Amino acid sequence: MTGERNIPDPSNGTDALATIGITGRTDTTAAETEKTMDPSGPSKTVPRPPYSALKPRQRRLFLGIVATAGLFGPLAAGVYLPALPTLQAAFHTSATAINATVSVFMAVLAVGPLFWASHADYAGRKPLYIISLSIYIAANVLLAALPANLAALFILRIVQAFGAASVLSLGAGTVADLVEPKNRASAMSVVLLGPQLGPVLGPLLGGALTGAASWRWIFGFLAITCAATLLVLIVSLPETLRSIVGNGVIHADKGLFIRPKWRQERVVDPSKFPKPPAPTLIGLLKLLQHAPVLVVSFNNALLFAAYYAMTVTLSRVLQDEYGFSATETGLAYLAPGLALVAGSMISGRVSDLHLRMYTRRNPDAAPNPERRLQLQIPGIMLSITGVLLYGWFCDFHIHVVGVIVANAIAAFGMTWVFITTTAYLTESTPTNPATLVALAGLFRNPAAAIAAVVVEPLVGDVRDGSQGSGRRRGSGPMGPGWCFTGLALLELACIASSAWLMLRKRRAAGKN
Repeated sequence: MTGERNIPDPSNGTDALATIGITGRTDTTAAETEKTMDPSGPSKTVPRPPYSALKPRQRRLFLGIVATAGLFGPLAAGVYLPALPTLQAAFHTSATAINATVSVFMAVLAVGPLFWASHADYAGRKPLYIISLSIYIAANVLLAALPANLAALFILRIVQAFGAASVLSLGAGTVADLVEPKNRASAMSVVLLGPQLGPVLGPLLGGALTGAASWRWIFGFLAITCAATLLVLIVSLPETLRSIVGNGVIHADKGLFIRPKWRQERVVDPSKFPKPPAPTLIGLLKLLQHAPVLVVSFNNALLFAAYYAMTVTLSRVLQDEYGFSATETGLAYLAPGLALVAGSMISGRVSDLHLRMYTRRNPDAAPNPERRLQLQIPGIMLSITGVLLYGWFCDFHIHVVGVIVANAIAAFGMTWVFITTTAYLTESTPTNPATLVALAGLFRNPAAAIAAVVVEPLVGDVRDGSQGSGRRRGSGPMGPGWCFTGLALLELACIASSAWLMLRKRRAAGKN
């Protein structure tokens, strides 16, 4: 990733792929030309080599493959949720122990990208795609085939998450290889459609498979579909790392299928395409010294933890309190899943529009990424509203539609803040955008893992706490109402911290 701050304009009526620069146009712009001086005559303009020599259809295919591969990590998390009560019975264990398998998956999914990213710029992209997805497939095959054993479930969920985590970092690298910086943010939004669809399709498929067949078919389905994706990746996706193949001119004349090759020999001049320095743990920790990075990452973590606490309890609430089957539970997860996609798409456009309007009103002002943080406030308020409603609707056994809608409201607010924060991070420190986004994930996923473990003991079994008059307070020390009220109060700190960042920036601008 580079430091360019070009904001794509989604209002020009083009489709998503045209917006990210993957169209059939081949005209040379001023940015793609350079002037050279001829001693015997006037200066003349000669075209620079294109950032990517690949054909538009090739880049569409490659980004589509990466988006599909990126689906499997979130899909493995979402497909598992409707089966939690079934798994609890099959493994003869407690709800807390089964929720802990969700926690370890999320924790590894947070840390894993750091390992894969440290090798991606040296070993090449394609070998790591093959290795990591093969690990993921093997873990799913074993989960589907081995006898029910809780220790094996924990270990294989760790391996499964480790394999799936690679695409989160490799995908960003592939986008950087293929798409020039001025169009890269929009390209990332297309590639992230895969991970965004995971929470939508996962619970739906998990409920259908658990209800119609067996919980083992959850992992069998993941193994089969990922194996098909890996096959397409092997025969269609070439090596894209720029320090190995440059702008990909060696692949430009090839068709949609290539001869499978384990490792691509280096074909570029190292002085023109040098390898970047490897990221280190110390370098990551130094980024935490910057207050804005720490604050917005912490905000993201709090909101995601509250949302995930709702997500892991929803299946049990629907099945125990409202009599839903596993298939019906999966369908219920469709509402918050669609809210995640809608929140992502809408907030991205609103955030860019907000920044453009500010720039038009203040044409002489320096770029101000903190302007995006103003839009965090409505997203946080929506999240707080959804969390509060969900907790008390469950506590008083309100109609199931209210419970599902409350979950969707919280999902919309959470992803609104996530997109706004991601845009802010990539602009506030333009030399480290991918690293900062990965660091935010390092906060977010462990927070979700902790929430998944602690929420069940705090809420308890709602059926054991009936107090009459329609109220079903849980047997835990807090019950659903007060437990989620506590999470909503924690989210109020996000509003204060966002306001502090904006005020801090304004004071710094005033001193200058």
